[in-house]
Amino acid sequence: MSQFPVFETIAILDGIPQNLAFHQARMDNAIEKLFKQTSVFNLAEIIQVPERYQNGLVRCRIDYNQQDYHIIFSVYQKREIKSYQAVYFDTLEYIFKYSNRKNFDLIKIEKDEAIIIQNGKVTDCRVGNLLFLKNNIWYSPKDYLLKGTQLSYLLSQNKIKLVEIKVEYLHQYEKIMMINAMNPFDESRAISTQHITL
Repeated sequence: MSQFPVFETIAILDGIPQNLAFHQARMDNAIEKLFKQTSVFNLAEIIQVPERYQNGLVRCRIDYNQQDYHIIFSVYQKREIKSYQAVYFDTLEYIFKYSNRKNFDLIKIEKDEAIIIQNGKVTDCRVGNLLFLKNNIWYSPKDYLLKGTQLSYLLSQNKIKLVEIKVEYLHQYEKIMMINAMNPFDESRAISTQHITL
C-alpha cells in the first residue's frame, strides 16, 4: 500500500473550495472504514489556496492516510467528451477514491470515454459518475462504483434520480453527461446517446 492510499480532488473556483461538506464527509468515511479511525482532518483548514491559484478553476488534489496528507494545486484544463464506448468489467471495484487506479488503466477504448458495464448494468465512466436524460428528467445509475461529490450534491438537491440502467436500455435515454468534482452539472456538456458505442 502506498503512503497515501486515498485522495480527494476538490474544485477551487476563484479561490473558493466547492462542495467542501461532501468532500469532508467522504474523507471522514474513508478514514473510518479503511483505517478504523476517526478523521483528524478539517478540509476548511487544510486548504489554503496560494495567491497564484486564486482566479479561475483550479484543481486541488489531497492524497492522504489516517494521519498525514499531501496537497497539490494545479490549473484545471477542461476535457471535452464527444463519444462514449461501453466496456464490460465485472470485477472492477472502486468503493473508495483509491490513489491506485491501475485497473482503470486496463480499460482500452477507441472513443473519448468509457461506460463501465457490470453484470449488464451501467455504473460509471473512468473519471466520474454518469447522468442520463429521459423525458426532461436526469437519472444516474444506482449501481455506481464510487459515489462522487457532485452526485451526492445533485441528489441532495433532488435534481436527479437514481435508477437501475441496463445496458440494453441505454438507447431509451436521450442524452448523457459526465459529472465529477471538476465538472458540475451543465447541460451544455451533455451529448446525444447516439454517440455511445455498445
